[in-house]
Order: sequence, then structure tokens, then C-alpha cells
Amino acid sequence: MASLAKITLIGNLGGDPETRYTPQGTLVVSFSLAVNNRRRDASGNQQENTNWYRVSAFGRLAETMVNLSERGYLTKGKQVYIDGNFEAREWTGQDGTTRTSLEVTAREMQLLGQRGDDASDVGGGSGRQSQSSPRADMDDMDDVPF
Repeated sequence: MASLAKITLIGNLGGDPETRYTPQGTLVVSFSLAVNNRRRDASGNQQENTNWYRVSAFGRLAETMVNLSERGYLTKGKQVYIDGNFEAREWTGQDGTTRTSLEVTAREMQLLGQRGDDASDVGGGSGRQSQSSPRADMDDMDDVPF
């Protein structure tokens, strides 16, 4: 029987995406993603909590992310939708404390509008269009594979 740990996140990039290659030559793009949660506590005060996730993408989606990053669409602070597989990994820090890293392998990504930005779908082959129309200057991005 198969099993799956799938996650959907909407958050803001904590830094510009970083690129590297595996020993086999596969492109990997990684970035941190901040996801804010707001709730009211027992006394009615609003509390905000931020969870940080480490997101990685491989292959075609990674190539698309590099293209968007080079054009300024995927940079620190930008809001994105990520759909992928989830894994929690425990590790020991230099101070001896056990820590947990929340790691996501992205299968699909969509840029979300923020402060007047239009949204653009860059899913891993889903072919979906976002509900907002793409930016006019993105129309000349023929080399982007989406």
C-alpha cells in the first residue's frame, strides 16, 4: 500500500532562491518560506505565529523558478502558493539541541499577487491558468516552460 505526505502552503519567500546541482547534474532550487498563522487566544487577543519551511524544487520546475528569479518575479518577500511532498527531519544543532526541519519538495508553484502584482501560474505541468491575467511584460517569456 502506498503512502503520501502532501502539503499545500501559501507564504512569503524568506530569501532569494538558491541554486545548486546534484552530483548527477540535476538542477535544485531551494528557498525558505514563511507561513503566518493568526488566531485568537482564550482572552480574545490576536496571536500571530510564523512557521518556516525549507522548499526545494527539481528539474523543470526548478528551471522555471530560476527563470522567474532572474526576471525579478521570484525574490525575497514575494508571496507564493506551493504544493508538494512534506517531510519533517530531526537534527542536532551545534549547541546539542534537537531541532526539527520542515522540508517540502515542491511539485507545483504559483506566484500570488501582492501589493498590486498580478498572479501567474508556474505549476509543474498542470496547465492551469490563474484567475488573474498575467502581466503584459511576461507575454514575451517564450523560453519559460509553462
